[in-house]
Amino acid sequence: MVQTQGQPCTLQFLPALQIITMSENMKVGDRVTDLQITGSPSEISTRLLYNSSDVKTNGTDYFTLNFTSLYLRYSLDYEWWTSDNRPNPFRFIVECTILANRSTTNIDFQLDLIDVNDNSPIFNQSFYEIKINETTSIGTIIPTSIAAYDLDSSIYGMFSYYLLNNSSPYSSYFQLLSSTNASLVLMKALDYSSIAPKFNLTIVAQDNFNSNLSSQAIISIHIIDVDNSNPKFRYNSYNLNISINASAPSEVTPNEGRIFAYDQDSGINATILYS
Repeated sequence: MVQTQGQPCTLQFLPALQIITMSENMKVGDRVTDLQITGSPSEISTRLLYNSSDVKTNGTDYFTLNFTSLYLRYSLDYEWWTSDNRPNPFRFIVECTILANRSTTNIDFQLDLIDVNDNSPIFNQSFYEIKINETTSIGTIIPTSIAAYDLDSSIYGMFSYYLLNNSSPYSSYFQLLSSTNASLVLMKALDYSSIAPKFNLTIVAQDNFNSNLSSQAIISIHIIDVDNSNPKFRYNSYNLNISINASAPSEVTPNEGRIFAYDQDSGINATILYS
């Protein structure tokens, strides 16, 4: 850094202080910086050139200048500013006038808008529905459409997934494939007849650098019944007492009651044919 000497309307230091950095979380009215322009209010006057043909962005419009103090006029969000291919850093020009002879000098500055970790990861849906056959094997990877995104850039856009362990009595039946892949892995055997056919899990996307930045979504698990249960009779054997005087056809009821079978499957899978 080289210090310059004395001349009004020149930079006190060259070239480092021509580049200004500003965090996106600065508030409207905050002082961004004091421009290191040589001269006192009795020697020089300054103004921002809002409509300079040399400056091709609207970045200047977001600032006001009080002598050499630069203030934020409107909030600048890094993600919004860079989303439409606006330049970053961007230029702005200060016109400096020497009061003694009214000569003017244009001084170039560059402002680099700095991203901060201010966005939570967001799921692309708040509710996901997944159907799983009850005969699915333990260890099966179940692909899902579950995905989240983070508007922050670079490392600040990194996040991890995890399932809330206390979100359901069936949370232990599943785990995620990894902290960056929201596919499900079956950890326990499913049985339509012994567990709830529908239940919810809660998945969380959490910022890797700020645990307060997170969001949640619901995974609704639907267990599909499969025709995997044999029908069963109420008794293994039935005893019949038939009178020698019984005529045909006539109904004979076993001592144990009417012959009846049941199937633990549901719906059409529970239909029984006798032969």
